[in-house]
Amino acid sequence: MRGGPVDHGAVLRNLAVRSGLGALGAIYVALGFVSARVALLGARRHEEGMPGALRLLLEQPRGPWILGAVVAGLAAIAVVHLVEAAVGPRSAFARIGQAVNGVGYAALAWTATRLLLHLKKGGGSLERAGVAWLLGEAWGPVALEMVGVAVAAGGLWELWQGVRGRLPFRRDLAPRRLVRLLAGLSRFGLAARGVVLCALGYFLVRAAEELDPRRVRTMGGALRAFSHTALGPALTGVVAFGLAAYGFHLWTVMLLKRRV
Repeated sequence: MRGGPVDHGAVLRNLAVRSGLGALGAIYVALGFVSARVALLGARRHEEGMPGALRLLLEQPRGPWILGAVVAGLAAIAVVHLVEAAVGPRSAFARIGQAVNGVGYAALAWTATRLLLHLKKGGGSLERAGVAWLLGEAWGPVALEMVGVAVAAGGLWELWQGVRGRLPFRRDLAPRRLVRLLAGLSRFGLAARGVVLCALGYFLVRAAEELDPRRVRTMGGALRAFSHTALGPALTGVVAFGLAAYGFHLWTVMLLKRRV
């Protein structure tokens, strides 16, 4: 008995999003390893943050193939988000969020491509240059502060998801013990990433209030800021392992969530 007609667009979208989740999962696992190495072993000469995670992937056996697959996954999920932001049926607020995510995925894909092709990095920070331009506009500080509040709110939401434990994947598609392990990793990862997003939002708000783009932090910068707190490397190490767990959460969603 044959089913209904296949929606090829939905199938392609599903493959693109799952490939993007797989790529992001690999990056976060590498990010957790790089950050833990810096926090616990004092490996200060190594790159931190997303650039360090991408370089770690490139340094693995078959590294160029791995990083190439990551670029393809990031590009695919970026296209999906940008197209749905432009023509999707969702609310204006949701479409703005999709556009921001799409631009972020595209920027990360370009960073990985530049590393893969050994292209030289331009001078200065692209993020800080963008923030400096924004702060030069009359409406810029208010806009940046709103972005910071939104990022922090997203962090609180992920932190709450981790604490509450209501996870977006099916538990009947894998053995019960494995599902419990994946659920624990997911909750830990969501909580850790939520903490990092709250810190990133805080630094954006400070940059807006002080009109100082140097206050903006990348994810690596936020982890470095944690190391300067009273808990020092211990807190950074816990968050680093949490980011690696978030990578496993993304892989779990990729494999066990029916619709992505």
